[in-house]
Parts: sequence; structure tokens; C-alpha cells
Amino acid sequence: MWQIDKRPQFRKQYRLLGSERQKRVDAAILDLAYSENPAVKGEFKKILRVFAYELGRGDRIIYTIQYQDNTIVLLRVCDHKSAYGKD
Repeated sequence: MWQIDKRPQFRKQYRLLGSERQKRVDAAILDLAYSENPAVKGEFKKILRVFAYELGRGDRIIYTIQYQDNTIVLLRVCDHKSAYGKD
């Protein structure tokens, strides 16, 4: 199991989500934490050097992986436009 590190920006954005969206985020975090390799769960964004886990309806979890610490660092949870700064 992977350790989860929720950064302040992630926590702030998570609190602003509605309860249904929070449930999707919680399910995605469990999926990442129990995956053998969380890199295959998301799409790697080469320019930003992060992974993006698609939650549906345009929402994304932006994260990085620290293999040496066995940790997934959750950076942001937001809509597509906020995640990438474009449409």
C-alpha cells in the first residue's frame, strides 16, 4: 500500500467540492493507494511533470509519485481548466 501525502492546496480544493465529488475523490485515492503501480492509473503530463487521474465530468487529481518513500503526493483536485490552465 502506498502512503498518501495531501498537500495544503489539495486539502483546500477538496473542502470546496460537493459531497458527491468528494466521494469520487475518496474512491480514487483508495484506488491509487492500493494499486501496484500508481503511475498506470493516471496520465503523465510531461510538461508539468505530474500525473493526472481523471475522475470524470472534467475533474482531475494531480499527483506525483515518490518511489523512494513509497508515497503518492496529492497536489490538486480541480476541474480540467484549473488543472492545466486551459480548456
